Amino acid sequence: MPLVSWLMALLLLQVLPAAAQGGAFPWKSGDAPPAVAGIRLGDDRARLEAVLGKPSETQKLGEDAWAFTYRKRGVQVLYTPLDGAAIIYLQSRAAGDIGGVRLGDAREDVLARWGNPSSGQGETALYLAGSWVVVLKLDQNGQVKQLALGRATDKKEGTFYRKKD
Repeated sequence: MPLVSWLMALLLLQVLPAAAQGGAFPWKSGDAPPAVAGIRLGDDRARLEAVLGKPSETQKLGEDAWAFTYRKRGVQVLYTPLDGAAIIYLQSRAAGDIGGVRLGDAREDVLARWGNPSSGQGETALYLAGSWVVVLKLDQNGQVKQLALGRATDKKEGTFYRKKD
């Protein structure tokens, strides 16, 4: 389940410095996160539906969180009323890219484009840009099998950056 992988990656962020490091990652702390599949972190339900349509699947995650899956678009969004779109997953290569990186890209292509990640463990790489992060996970062949954009945690307090920040 993507939520478990994402939460594990976010736990790692609590021990990271708050600025992105590495070669050519196209963003730095303070930059606005990019649009992914036409949506941005913080977008509300109305914006999600205007861009992506109605979700093909909705899963409640706790008291105030949902996972909206848009199968035809190859996108999944984790959403809360407070934060809006909090995590955006690309689930198919055709769904688009984040900064030129797509599902199925080879490790070497990612490193050539973005340089070394801010952090990572095993096959998971984290590219941190202040209050948000790009997370990618590689398969056994070294190809990107998971790609997401989401909010990071505050290292000092271990809390999530909120939409209002």
